Amino acid sequence: MSTNMWTFLEEQKREALGPVNKWYCSQFYGYEVTEPEQLLSYYIKHGGASNFRQLHGTDLYESVQSNHS
Repeated sequence: MSTNMWTFLEEQKREALGPVNKWYCSQFYGYEVTEPEQLLSYYIKHGGASNFRQLHGTDLYESVQSNHS
């Protein structure tokens, strides 16, 4: 896995486990969610991962392309 892909995934995971997603997830379930798997599942199912890709995917694609040039 390239360093750029690793960085992309680490940033996405940090967002999924961060306070904003934790708040939305907790609001959805009606109790404080702290379990990483539940936070990641909520993040993926409710559009967080897709949104992250839309916001940051172009940077990753361009970075990968420049490494292959």
